[in-house]
Amino acid sequence: MSHDPNNAPAYARACSLSNITVEEWKSETRCSAFYQGFCQDTFCSDHEFCGQKNNGGTGCVCRAMFASKYNSTGTFGEPMVCEQNAAKLTMAKCLLEDKGIDFSVLHLNDEACKGEMDNETHMVTFGFDRTKACGAVILANNSQILYKNTIVNRNSSMYGIINRQDSVHLDFSCLYDQPDIRTFTFTLKDSSVTQQITSGRWIYNLTMKAYKDPSFKEALELRTEMQLDENLWVELSADGLDDKMVAVVTDSCWATDQPSPNGSLRYDLIIKGCPNPADSTVKVKNNGQGTSNSFSFNTFQFSGQDGEVFLHCRVTLCVKKGNNCIQRCGLGQRRRRSIMSKDEDENPAFIKLAWTY
Repeated sequence: MSHDPNNAPAYARACSLSNITVEEWKSETRCSAFYQGFCQDTFCSDHEFCGQKNNGGTGCVCRAMFASKYNSTGTFGEPMVCEQNAAKLTMAKCLLEDKGIDFSVLHLNDEACKGEMDNETHMVTFGFDRTKACGAVILANNSQILYKNTIVNRNSSMYGIINRQDSVHLDFSCLYDQPDIRTFTFTLKDSSVTQQITSGRWIYNLTMKAYKDPSFKEALELRTEMQLDENLWVELSADGLDDKMVAVVTDSCWATDQPSPNGSLRYDLIIKGCPNPADSTVKVKNNGQGTSNSFSFNTFQFSGQDGEVFLHCRVTLCVKKGNNCIQRCGLGQRRRRSIMSKDEDENPAFIKLAWTY
């Protein structure tokens, strides 16, 4: 273990606490012997040095310059890192120990999720992601989604008769904007269209594809010719989302005689997540159950019009809480989704799907 002269006061203090008087620390052989005896097998990171801990033992202690940055804010490390499908919080082991906290007894809401220490930096990281939620709580309103977890120490009953650990309760969370509503127009001339959607921290690929059958085995080819009153299936699927946490909901679909979704001539197929009751050919399947759903209808043309028919669908993302995203149709009312996207999309994406007569 080499001694850093920049930490002379800290070394001297540690020696004095061991009843070694230090008048000139650079030449004090007894202090040097003390460290050789207790620190020779101790590896400390760049922000640590080997010294005396608060509990009287010897080990890696935070350097004063490193600790001051966090002590002034009352934190144990850097701010939480929020990613699209994951969150992590990293703290310094020496800062925790300075407050008498043993990182090895800390865990998230799920007791199986403990901190992992980097053996070189001695930084301890706690994290959760979409495949391992670690007991994260999901809260949401109409505009934002909050993923919240807590770092706590193990139950005091596990320590036995006595306990030398203070109670630890550190909340950390990630706040995301609700996914925006997206409006799409797509054309059978392309038969299948994929577009990457970015909405806040949510990034996913949305694919719309046309089929001739409900089993989705016979996809329509490019520029397929359709007959009037022929059954057509359309599947909407999202790639890059966790189907255990988020569902794709087709909120509405309608046809116009022009590319704009706001055309004056309009025919509704799906209304508020359910088939238009005035059109018995419309069927909706798996709406709000996962990251894909589908619907079908019989092809048509606008009376007295020659040209193209454009189909538009408004798609939302719904954060799952039980079965709250699943659409209930044909019962006089739908189950209301408690977690919805924004009513308007400031920058909507358009993809065309049309058939020509």
